[in-house]
Amino acid sequence: MEISKGIRAKIFILFSIMGMVPFIILIIAGGYNMLSEQKDKAKEIGMLRNSIVSEHVTNLIDKNQAVLESLSMSPNLIDYVQNPTAEKRPYVLKILKDTDDIFRDNNITALTGVDAQQLIRTDNKTLVNVKKRQHFQEAMRGRPYVSDIISSMSTGKMIIVLEVPVFNAEGKPVGMVQRNFNLNVLQDFVKELDDSESSIIIMDRVGRVIANSDNIVGVGTEYGVGTEYKFILERIYNTSGTLDIETNGEEASATYSRNVETGWMIVTIQPYHFIMKKVYEKALKALLVGGIVAVLGMFLAYWLTMRIAKPIIEITNVVDQIADGDNSVQKLEVNRDDELGMMAAAFNKLRTERDDFRLESELDKLTELFNKKTMENLCRMKLRTFNENETENIFMAFYIVDLDHFKEVNDLLGHQFGDKVLVEFAKGLKKIFRPNDCIGRFGGDEFVIIVDSLPNMEVVIRKAEQIKQIAYNLTVEGKSHFVTASIGIAIAPQNGRDYDSLFAAADKAVYHVKNNGKNGYHCDLFDEESD
Repeated sequence: MEISKGIRAKIFILFSIMGMVPFIILIIAGGYNMLSEQKDKAKEIGMLRNSIVSEHVTNLIDKNQAVLESLSMSPNLIDYVQNPTAEKRPYVLKILKDTDDIFRDNNITALTGVDAQQLIRTDNKTLVNVKKRQHFQEAMRGRPYVSDIISSMSTGKMIIVLEVPVFNAEGKPVGMVQRNFNLNVLQDFVKELDDSESSIIIMDRVGRVIANSDNIVGVGTEYGVGTEYKFILERIYNTSGTLDIETNGEEASATYSRNVETGWMIVTIQPYHFIMKKVYEKALKALLVGGIVAVLGMFLAYWLTMRIAKPIIEITNVVDQIADGDNSVQKLEVNRDDELGMMAAAFNKLRTERDDFRLESELDKLTELFNKKTMENLCRMKLRTFNENETENIFMAFYIVDLDHFKEVNDLLGHQFGDKVLVEFAKGLKKIFRPNDCIGRFGGDEFVIIVDSLPNMEVVIRKAEQIKQIAYNLTVEGKSHFVTASIGIAIAPQNGRDYDSLFAAADKAVYHVKNNGKNGYHCDLFDEESD
């Protein structure tokens, strides 16, 4: 096979490359499909394990609460809570110890009076006053409760508490009966369920570790403090889902779900290295098949080169003449009814007509955030999706951020310094929000952030606090504490379902902060506001 230099060689190379496309597609598609399948499988396995753990937690809670509810209706316990005497104590203590014997789990049962003073503990440890404990406060409201991790005032151990209120004949809470759970019960369970390729973590509602199959962090500590997993909690906004993370230098899949009974988060982490082995096997097979296709493609490229080279050479010669400055050639004389004829016609049209294409920029030139027009379009798009796929208890937050004292910074330190302040503040915003959140600058010192798929207002407040800290701690050229942030917040659907309503509500909230001392945030849906 011999191809001369020039246009024929170029066409041959072109078609040879085109012949390689199926080869490349086979490799990429084969590897991608296998990777996608294995990722889905990893997600299914993670969700299954999370479901098993969640069901175990639910069964454990339901079983204990059912027994506690039975105890709370015992006439002897009700009488003793209201009138504790030394004569009644041995009998009541026996009832509680008999309850512990039913479970055989080394956990203890305790009885507490309306004054929050413990009356009996089955472990005979120091009786304490639990007035400030959340579970006692819930009991006095007449509600059973499962606590997050707390430190036992009697033993100092990290425990979880289940309580059921005790009512008198009038239906008024007069005390509570509780069981204290040692965390080793759940720790042993997740270790048995775990395998060498994954890690299982159970966290309470405030992010402390209840159980951890691989001892990634200590039980009872805040999950991710000082570790590579710190960002997981910040990215978990929904009830369940999957995140791609990096652990120990390799990528992994983190599948998370929330237990409805307790509000605890269950996370299964699975590395991808075992997935990639199968992907490589698939790619090798695709390589062999693709090699055969590539050889056939080269022969086809040679035939096509010989077939269409002549008219292309004619076109190339004319283009070369024009490129060399020969403007005498006004048009190509290629009389064909196929694509080459269309190419010549298009070239002739290009010689006589000029189109001016302008691409409107989507970004603010200074901060590289979205500009005002783009943010308005993105907000309307997100609202349209939000309204079409409305889910109960899922919100969308609209923030307007106005930098306080920015005019003084410009006046005293100069506009160039002011520009640096805006750039650094924009960088700070990018760090605390997710990639799919929208951050924009409306002009001057005004910024807008749109965050969707929020499960509760706590996330909205946490982000507002972080924005405040970014502004307050901003450092430029060694100078700091020269600006603060006034933040107005609107929530969809409560403040509206369209852009104008949300903007108006957030703008009103900004003025509220400005008129009340600045450096804070406000939303008319919150009972409290920051200052």
